[in-house]
Amino acid sequence: MKVSDYVRRSGHETVWLIAHALGVKHSEVYARCEFSPEEAAKIESVIARREKGEPLQYIMGEADFFGRDFAVGDGVLIPRHDTETLIIAMIKLFARDEAFTFIDWGTGSGCIGATLLMEFPKARGCLVEASYNAANYARANLSRYALTDRAIILHDMNAVKECRVIISNPPYIPSGEISGLVRTVRDYEPHFALDGGQDGLMCYRQIFRQAERVMCQYVILEIGSMYQVQSLQDISSKFTLCGKVYDDGNFPRCLVFKKE
Repeated sequence: MKVSDYVRRSGHETVWLIAHALGVKHSEVYARCEFSPEEAAKIESVIARREKGEPLQYIMGEADFFGRDFAVGDGVLIPRHDTETLIIAMIKLFARDEAFTFIDWGTGSGCIGATLLMEFPKARGCLVEASYNAANYARANLSRYALTDRAIILHDMNAVKECRVIISNPPYIPSGEISGLVRTVRDYEPHFALDGGQDGLMCYRQIFRQAERVMCQYVILEIGSMYQVQSLQDISSKFTLCGKVYDDGNFPRCLVFKKE
C-alpha cells in the first residue's frame, strides 16, 4: 500500500503513526513510495489501535506540553494545551530567577511540575500523585530533563509541611458526566484523573484544606466550567480570587487565589 492510500483511509495523523511504527522521521515517510509486507503489518497494527479510539499520544508514547515532549501511556492523563494556562499564571506571578517551593497536586505525567522547574531554575517542587503507575511516568519525565535533584515525588501530601504555591489540574468533571465524554477520553484515560465527585468540586475542597495547612501564599487551579468560578470562591474562604488566565476559547481556564 502507498502512503497516499493510508492517508486517504486514516486522515492527517497517519504520517505520525507510520513514522512511529517504522521508527523513522516524518520526512522519510513522505519519501517512500510503498512499504514491504512486514512494514505494512506494523503500520496496520498502530492504525487499528487508533481506529478503535485509543488516543494518539498513548500510541506514540509522548505528548507535547509547553513546547516539550513528555512520556505518557495507559493510566496517566494526557497533557493538554489548556493546562498550559497554569504555567502562564506562574510566569506572571514570579520572576524567572526567583526561588520558591511549590506543590503540584495530582501531578500525573509530571508535565506541570517538570515545566515549572525548567522555567524557574531556582524553584523546588513536590509532585504529589496517589497513583503509583502515573507517578512512574512523572519520575521518568523528571529524569528525562535532569530535574530529579530539585523535585520529590510523594503519594501523600500530608508529608509536606509548607510551600509557597499549590498548583493543580485536579479531577473536576462531575461523576454523572463521565459517561458522556468523547470515546478517546472515556474509554482510555484514567477516570480517577477525571472524576471530581458528584458536583465536580471534591478535589478542590481537599486542595484548599491542604493549602491552609501548609500555609501557602497562592493556589493556582485549572477549572472546567463557569459554575466552578463562583463555587471555588465560596470554598476558598481564606483565599481571594486575584487573577484569571484565559484559554484560546476565551474561557477562564486558570484561576489564581491568594491568601488573604
